[in-house]
Amino acid sequence: MITVADMKFHAPEDPNDHLWSETNYFSFHIPEAQLNGNIYSLFRPTLGVMTSFIHIWAGKSNNHQGALYSDGRTHLPIPPSQDLDDYTLANGLHVQVLPDNGGTRDYRIDYLGYDNSELHLEFRGLMEPYDIHDPDMDPLASSGVATWSDAYKNGHFDMTAHVTGECRLHGKSYAVDCVSTMDHSWGARAECNINNMSWFHSSWGKERTIHCIFMLDPYGLGEAYGQFMHGYVMENGEVYGIKSAHGTAQRDGLMQEALDIIVADVRDRTFKFSGKSIAHNQWNGWPGLCVYHTLMEWQLDGEIGYGECQDL
Repeated sequence: MITVADMKFHAPEDPNDHLWSETNYFSFHIPEAQLNGNIYSLFRPTLGVMTSFIHIWAGKSNNHQGALYSDGRTHLPIPPSQDLDDYTLANGLHVQVLPDNGGTRDYRIDYLGYDNSELHLEFRGLMEPYDIHDPDMDPLASSGVATWSDAYKNGHFDMTAHVTGECRLHGKSYAVDCVSTMDHSWGARAECNINNMSWFHSSWGKERTIHCIFMLDPYGLGEAYGQFMHGYVMENGEVYGIKSAHGTAQRDGLMQEALDIIVADVRDRTFKFSGKSIAHNQWNGWPGLCVYHTLMEWQLDGEIGYGECQDL
């Protein structure tokens, strides 16, 4: 179970372990503009340094340089006397956990960037944070199923939220009103030679989201995704862990163009849904991480939804 204490830094197992990390990830999208954006921070508290990335793209581009806006900092100081529930970085990013809903579900994000570009967003959780290590939430938590390398071993949660606010890029303002999914993890995280994975979510308004994490071998498995690791179905604020899932992807090189996914949750309800890319880009969250990142238009029983897919 995730508590308000998990909104702050966690004590590393070894205070001298330079690989110990904490991450925050937030995203938003504007489908009518074929625009997707993410706000990602990786902290290494034992070193006192961090990486922070604001990366936004519109339409389809297969390389990092095709982004609409990108601000990636690989060496920022972790602000002294600040914690993960309220921090302000030297790149102009401010993230604050709001006290509403027990202090675990709601966030405020403000970012003042370059070239008349800003973000002012609120993430209002539509559910409790989904703890992949809690067997009361995740049916695979006690089954010995693999997590993603050691990065998820100590702690990881995902949470679907209603995102509203403003995105201004190079002087042009966009209204943001979407449903997206954020995450937070803590543990040892190597900088290279880590496992591949796929992390994606599909949302049909505030009423339903399906979120999945798969192992991934884009070279060895062809179109098929690998072992299913974790995920949930959220319907009208209630969350049901997924107990099995499989899927395939159609790709242009390594970039996913279309997905077909089938999941079964703890109610034995089965969902078969498919997605097609309406915007994609490649971004490097840190030197050893290459993300093929798409904004998907999803279909479930004829209903259209949206959400992102990250193949890492």
